[in-house]
Amino acid sequence: MRRLAVLVLATVAAAASGPDATVLEHKGRWESGYGAKFYNVVGRLKNTSDHALRYVKLRIDALDAKGKVVASTDTYNESAEALGVPDLDANQLLASGKVKPLAAGAEERFRGSFLDEETPPFTDYRVTVVATPRAP
Repeated sequence: MRRLAVLVLATVAAAASGPDATVLEHKGRWESGYGAKFYNVVGRLKNTSDHALRYVKLRIDALDAKGKVVASTDTYNESAEALGVPDLDANQLLASGKVKPLAAGAEERFRGSFLDEETPPFTDYRVTVVATPRAP
Protein backbone atom coordinates (compact mmCIF):
# COMPACT_ATOMS: atom_id res chain seq x y z
CA MET A 1 0.00 0.00 0.00
CA ARG A 2 2.83 2.40 0.87
CA ARG A 3 4.45 1.75 -2.51
CA LEU A 4 1.19 2.68 -4.27
CA ALA A 5 0.95 5.92 -2.27
CA VAL A 6 4.51 6.87 -3.24
CA LEU A 7 3.75 6.14 -6.92
CA VAL A 8 0.57 8.24 -6.80
CA LEU A 9 2.43 11.15 -5.17
CA ALA A 10 5.21 10.93 -7.76
CA THR A 11 2.65 10.97 -10.58
CA VAL A 12 0.86 14.00 -9.11
CA ALA A 13 4.16 15.86 -8.65
CA ALA A 14 5.22 15.11 -12.24
CA ALA A 15 1.90 16.33 -13.61
CA ALA A 16 2.10 19.57 -11.62
CA SER A 17 5.56 20.49 -12.86
CA GLY A 18 5.32 19.34 -16.46
CA PRO A 19 6.20 21.55 -19.41
CA ASP A 20 2.60 21.82 -20.58
CA ALA A 21 2.59 25.60 -21.00
CA THR A 22 4.95 28.16 -22.38
CA VAL A 23 5.22 31.92 -22.01
CA LEU A 24 4.83 33.49 -25.45
CA GLU A 25 5.66 37.07 -24.54
CA HIS A 26 5.92 39.41 -21.57
CA LYS A 27 6.91 42.94 -20.75
CA GLY A 28 7.34 44.91 -17.56
CA ARG A 29 7.27 48.58 -16.65
CA TRP A 30 6.87 50.91 -13.70
CA GLU A 31 3.36 52.26 -13.23
CA SER A 32 1.50 54.35 -10.66
CA GLY A 33 -2.03 54.06 -9.41
CA TYR A 34 -4.08 54.36 -6.25
CA GLY A 35 -1.25 56.29 -4.59
CA ALA A 36 1.31 53.50 -5.12
CA LYS A 37 4.16 52.85 -7.53
CA PHE A 38 4.53 49.29 -8.81
CA TYR A 39 6.38 47.28 -11.44
CA ASN A 40 3.77 45.53 -13.55
CA VAL A 41 4.58 42.48 -15.70
CA VAL A 42 2.00 41.41 -18.29
CA GLY A 43 2.21 38.67 -20.87
CA ARG A 44 0.62 35.82 -22.77
CA LEU A 45 1.01 32.09 -22.32
CA LYS A 46 -0.10 29.02 -24.24
CA ASN A 47 -1.20 25.55 -23.22
CA THR A 48 1.17 23.47 -25.35
CA SER A 49 -0.26 20.11 -24.26
CA ASP A 50 -2.93 17.95 -25.88
CA HIS A 51 -5.22 18.25 -22.83
CA ALA A 52 -6.92 20.96 -20.77
CA LEU A 53 -5.07 22.40 -17.79
CA ARG A 54 -6.70 23.28 -14.46
CA TYR A 55 -4.56 26.40 -14.36
CA VAL A 56 -1.07 27.66 -15.13
CA LYS A 57 0.90 28.95 -12.16
CA LEU A 58 3.83 31.26 -12.89
CA ARG A 59 6.57 32.83 -10.80
CA ILE A 60 7.97 36.26 -11.56
CA ASP A 61 11.41 36.87 -10.05
CA ALA A 62 12.93 40.34 -9.72
CA LEU A 63 16.69 40.15 -10.36
CA ASP A 64 19.52 42.44 -9.27
CA ALA A 65 22.42 43.40 -11.57
CA LYS A 66 24.22 40.11 -10.75
CA GLY A 67 21.15 38.00 -11.58
CA LYS A 68 20.32 37.28 -7.92
CA VAL A 69 16.63 36.97 -7.06
CA VAL A 70 15.67 39.84 -4.73
CA ALA A 71 11.88 39.34 -4.80
CA SER A 72 9.36 36.87 -6.19
CA THR A 73 5.64 36.76 -6.78
CA ASP A 74 3.41 33.93 -7.93
CA THR A 75 0.56 34.51 -10.34
CA TYR A 76 -1.86 32.53 -12.52
CA ASN A 77 -3.34 32.64 -16.00
CA GLU A 78 -6.16 35.15 -16.35
CA SER A 79 -9.02 32.66 -15.86
CA ALA A 80 -7.43 31.39 -12.64
CA GLU A 81 -6.28 34.70 -11.10
CA ALA A 82 -8.59 34.19 -8.11
CA LEU A 83 -6.32 31.34 -6.97
CA GLY A 84 -3.76 33.99 -6.01
CA VAL A 85 -6.09 35.84 -3.65
CA PRO A 86 -4.86 35.10 -0.10
CA ASP A 87 -8.31 35.22 1.55
CA LEU A 88 -9.83 32.60 -0.78
CA ASP A 89 -9.50 28.84 -0.30
CA ALA A 90 -7.92 27.64 -3.57
CA ASN A 91 -9.09 24.02 -3.13
CA GLN A 92 -12.66 25.13 -2.50
CA LEU A 93 -12.52 27.48 -5.49
CA LEU A 94 -11.26 24.70 -7.77
CA ALA A 95 -13.88 22.26 -6.46
CA SER A 96 -16.65 24.80 -7.11
CA GLY A 97 -15.91 24.84 -10.84
CA LYS A 98 -15.46 28.63 -10.86
CA VAL A 99 -11.98 28.36 -12.38
CA LYS A 100 -12.33 27.74 -16.12
CA PRO A 101 -9.78 25.19 -17.43
CA LEU A 102 -7.36 26.27 -20.14
CA ALA A 103 -8.11 24.21 -23.26
CA ALA A 104 -5.38 22.41 -25.21
CA GLY A 105 -3.67 24.90 -27.50
CA ALA A 106 -5.43 27.89 -25.91
CA GLU A 107 -3.68 31.16 -25.14
CA GLU A 108 -4.37 33.45 -22.22
CA ARG A 109 -2.96 36.54 -20.54
CA PHE A 110 -1.29 36.81 -17.14
CA ARG A 111 -0.07 39.62 -14.93
CA GLY A 112 1.89 40.15 -11.75
CA SER A 113 3.43 43.09 -9.96
CA PHE A 114 5.89 44.26 -7.31
CA LEU A 115 5.18 47.24 -5.05
CA ASP A 116 8.08 49.70 -5.13
CA GLU A 117 8.03 50.24 -1.36
CA GLU A 118 8.22 46.48 -0.65
CA THR A 119 10.77 45.46 -3.29
CA PRO A 120 14.57 45.85 -3.15
CA PRO A 121 16.15 47.54 -6.19
CA PHE A 122 16.26 45.29 -9.26
CA THR A 123 17.40 45.61 -12.87
CA ASP A 124 15.60 42.75 -14.61
CA TYR A 125 13.02 40.02 -14.10
CA ARG A 126 12.20 36.53 -15.35
CA VAL A 127 8.98 34.60 -15.76
CA THR A 128 8.87 30.84 -15.10
CA VAL A 129 6.04 28.33 -15.46
CA VAL A 130 5.76 26.64 -12.04
CA ALA A 131 2.76 24.29 -12.30
CA THR A 132 0.41 23.02 -15.02
CA PRO A 133 -1.94 20.46 -13.47
CA ARG A 134 -4.15 18.51 -15.84
CA ALA A 135 -7.86 19.38 -15.69
CA PRO A 136 -10.13 16.60 -14.40
